[in-house]
Amino acid sequence: MSAFAFALLLLTATSSFGQVFRCTVNGQPVYQQAACAATASSGTEIKLNVAPAASPKATSLTPRPEPAPAVAVPAPAPAPPPPFPPQRSELEAFADTCLEWCRPLLRNPQGAYYRDAVHAQNVLSLAIYATNGFGGYVRRAAACEIKNGKLDAAWTRIHAQRAGWQP
Repeated sequence: MSAFAFALLLLTATSSFGQVFRCTVNGQPVYQQAACAATASSGTEIKLNVAPAASPKATSLTPRPEPAPAVAVPAPAPAPPPPFPPQRSELEAFADTCLEWCRPLLRNPQGAYYRDAVHAQNVLSLAIYATNGFGGYVRRAAACEIKNGKLDAAWTRIHAQRAGWQP
């Protein structure tokens, strides 16, 4: 009884399939439900058994349209030049010079920076932050003598000795 049911199932399953014809029109293969027309350039017909599609649009297959020709895209406009770097004030220039003079006296001079720069009379005072031997930052007071817009190394050495530096 089960063999009969299986045969009946196969018979009903194959009867629900439709036929698709492959025709050649203008050199392009076309798949359709109806037989090829007599005006088709090729007389070959291929019958394929396929399951019916859910929608009518899916049953009629047509060749893909030709892709659109490539459109030339203009090159992007050149980037504007970068803005000028901000101008350093005279105080910042003096503080940079003082920090450079103090760098050789520091244990780890690469990460050193300064804050709280004050220029009074001929003396520039600032706080220098640098790493100690354990990776932490320490603050040291520094003073540099500035005369006629230039660092006076002799007086700066005296200020460093008074602050506890070992020049």
